[in-house]
Amino acid sequence: MHPRKQAVNELENMGYILKRHGGNHDIYFNPLTKSMIPLKRHDFNDNDLRYILREIKASQNKKGAST
Repeated sequence: MHPRKQAVNELENMGYILKRHGGNHDIYFNPLTKSMIPLKRHDFNDNDLRYILREIKASQNKKGAST
C-alpha cells in the first residue's frame, strides 16, 4: 500500500476527519483531541508516514494527559 494511503487510513482509524484541502496539504482534525495534522499531497514517502504516525501518537498522549 502507498505510504500516503496508509497515513490516511491510520488517521481515519484514530478518529481524524478531513477538515479541508489546503494548497499543498490536506488538513485532518480530531474532534476528541482537538488536534490537526497536515498531510502532504505530493512526494509522500515512508519518512512522511513515520512522521504522521508519530504525530498521531503524540496527540493521543496529550489526550491521555489532559483527562
